Amino acid sequence: MTAGHDTIDRIEGHREWINYAIQNNPNVKIFIAIPQIDFPADWEQRAQEYGFSSIQELYDYFVNDIVHNEMVDQLRIEFPSTKIFTIPTGWASVNLDQMNIDNELLDQISRFGPNATSLFVDDKGHQGDIIIETGSLLWLKNIYNVDLSTNTYETGFNTDLHDIANNIYSNHDSNYKF
Repeated sequence: MTAGHDTIDRIEGHREWINYAIQNNPNVKIFIAIPQIDFPADWEQRAQEYGFSSIQELYDYFVNDIVHNEMVDQLRIEFPSTKIFTIPTGWASVNLDQMNIDNELLDQISRFGPNATSLFVDDKGHQGDIIIETGSLLWLKNIYNVDLSTNTYETGFNTDLHDIANNIYSNHDSNYKF
């Protein structure tokens, strides 16, 4: 599941999915992916509109204050016997975008364009291959606890996506890790 945008009842959809999942498997574990903020071309403007100086600050607020405090903590109260975790996949977009701005990527990547050579493929922010690969590694680490420092999967990129995913995982609040 992914964290959504309904500001009236942020957990309504999650509540329904969890109820359905529990009916089919009372021992189910729930993972909620925390997506990036839409429309990356507007990230800095959006951050300023919300009183933050950067997209990193706004996304950190989204992860910790909105998703963790307002959503997951409430779901954990409503479903006390169900384990609920988060995977902050949006950090892959935010971090890779900043690395691209800072010329720290070891690949020729544009901000917008084709899947294989861009961070984002459209204005909404659908992800290119480099972000998808990093997010996949993050899922692998979060769900299966794969040691990304020794994992030999070839991402197809020169940039060390294993290290980026591992850093995202390491910086994620341990109260929301599996």
